[in-house]
Amino acid sequence: MPMRGELPNLKARSYARLSAAEIAWSRIWTTVTHPDLRVIVAFCTIGYLIAINLIIRFPDFGDTVAALAIFP
Repeated sequence: MPMRGELPNLKARSYARLSAAEIAWSRIWTTVTHPDLRVIVAFCTIGYLIAINLIIRFPDFGDTVAALAIFP
C-alpha cells in the first residue's frame, strides 16, 4: 500500500515513560501468571493439605513417639 501523508518527525515519537507503580504492577503480574509458579503453588498446597489431614487424624502421634522412647 502506498504511504499517505508525511513521515512523522522525531518529536512526534515521544513515548510516555511508565511510572514506578506501573512497572511494579507489571512485574508482579508477570510473576503471578508464570506457569512454573502455578505448579509450585499446587504442589505446596497438596503437601499442606496432606499434612493437615495427618495432624487431624493422628493428634497423639507425638505422645506415642515419646512413650516409645525411640529417640533418647
